[in-house]
Amino acid sequence: MEQFNSKTYKKQTAIQEFRHSCLGKIIILIAFCCIVLVVAAMTRPSDSMMRWQMEDNIYECLQASDSITNDAIDDYVGNIGRIFTHTDSTLTDKEMLETYKQLNRLEIYTHTFYKTAYVRSNIHPEGVRVGIGIFGIVIPTIKYADLLMNTGAIRGDYGERLIRDITLPSNYTGENPNVQPYHYKGDPDN
Repeated sequence: MEQFNSKTYKKQTAIQEFRHSCLGKIIILIAFCCIVLVVAAMTRPSDSMMRWQMEDNIYECLQASDSITNDAIDDYVGNIGRIFTHTDSTLTDKEMLETYKQLNRLEIYTHTFYKTAYVRSNIHPEGVRVGIGIFGIVIPTIKYADLLMNTGAIRGDYGERLIRDITLPSNYTGENPNVQPYHYKGDPDN
């Protein structure tokens, strides 16, 4: 039988016991989350910075719209790249920018720990979220399809008649259908 050796056994301190207990781990996790939320609230971007960054990202999206429609991965990669870049002012199409400004409206909303940017237009009256500002950076989530860039008839000519007039002679009463007597050719009992 082994005997208790008091020289090799060390009693845990109160801090070590607290860290190893379930309640201690929960309290440490809650404290860490509170610190992160306080830092997020303190580093939330200002309205002017958020508006400037989002307009820059929208202009970059408009410049990149000359290619064919891309899939969602291309949009995500483009938005990640827009975090670290700025619009090339030599490539701006003034007519496209004026159309964007005329038909769309950028709105910034302040939340407790972050800010969001929405673009409102006639197609999206409730708005489409196009960016999030948190921890001092603005993360764009914009796609070219979120913007209204042209107006006009969506389908065909609205003045076109759906039912066209057919001119028939006044004595026309229609054609008689070719009615044949019906003969059952199966089992008459069933």
